[in-house]
Amino acid sequence: MEINSSSFIYGQQGLQRSQDKLDQASQKVASASLPAVDQEAPQQPDVYGSQIQDGLIEAKSSVLEAQANANVIEASDKTIGRLIDITV
Repeated sequence: MEINSSSFIYGQQGLQRSQDKLDQASQKVASASLPAVDQEAPQQPDVYGSQIQDGLIEAKSSVLEAQANANVIEASDKTIGRLIDITV
């Protein structure tokens, strides 16, 4: 009997995407905190916040997404374990 767990695969893919988003958000915070070489006047903050704030919000969102995807992987693992126990 073949047991196909697409939820496990989706959880892994989601975990990878959230890691990529966290990397991008970290890069955004790091680059916003460094002064630009060719910048003469101080940078005006965006209407709804600065790049640092946006990066930190995106980073927190990525962490929450990673936790949700980890829960999907855990639930899939438990389900597969139960299926194996039932079929053996």
